[in-house]
Amino acid sequence: MKKTITILSIMLCFFGTTFEIEACSPRPASFKELLNRYNPDDYMVIEGYFQPATESRFIGYLPAKLMVTRSSHSSIKVGQEYEVFEYGPFGSMCERFEMRANVAPNLVGKKNLRLLIVFKARSINGKLVTPIFWQKGVNASNNKIVSRRPDYLDRVFYIDKCSTSAIRKRLFEGNTKTLKWKRSTEKMKK
Repeated sequence: MKKTITILSIMLCFFGTTFEIEACSPRPASFKELLNRYNPDDYMVIEGYFQPATESRFIGYLPAKLMVTRSSHSSIKVGQEYEVFEYGPFGSMCERFEMRANVAPNLVGKKNLRLLIVFKARSINGKLVTPIFWQKGVNASNNKIVSRRPDYLDRVFYIDKCSTSAIRKRLFEGNTKTLKWKRSTEKMKK
């Protein structure tokens, strides 16, 4: 058996045959895509703002937590802080696990209201778990939600805009009315 494997390996090398191992590279979904597949049986929507990171004598800096200002589900309490994680495929073998959210300082504070879509089944025991790449949510402090999606072939960003109040009505009030998005494009810089 050992001899057969060695001969096969030599033959593959001789004829230039190589094996490609595909790396795990999940594609980030736009907020518009997340919203279109939003199902209240699987997801909850949370609105809030990130509190600044705190320092602990023993651990160092503890990550920022989200202070909830509005929730679509009674299990997530308004006025309470929650840790935020993202869940999805990572690594060379596409293992699925939760990873703590890292929040940039410019997204912290009451003036930076965020809207997060989180997994209902995973968001328990004081944590909120978002789909991969959405641990920071979208900016909900303006009168519009902006979703940017790159198209590297055409070298443009597709920019979709919708009013924040329309999205809130859909998510928090269960309004199934189709949302009206305005689309524009922006050229990528060289």
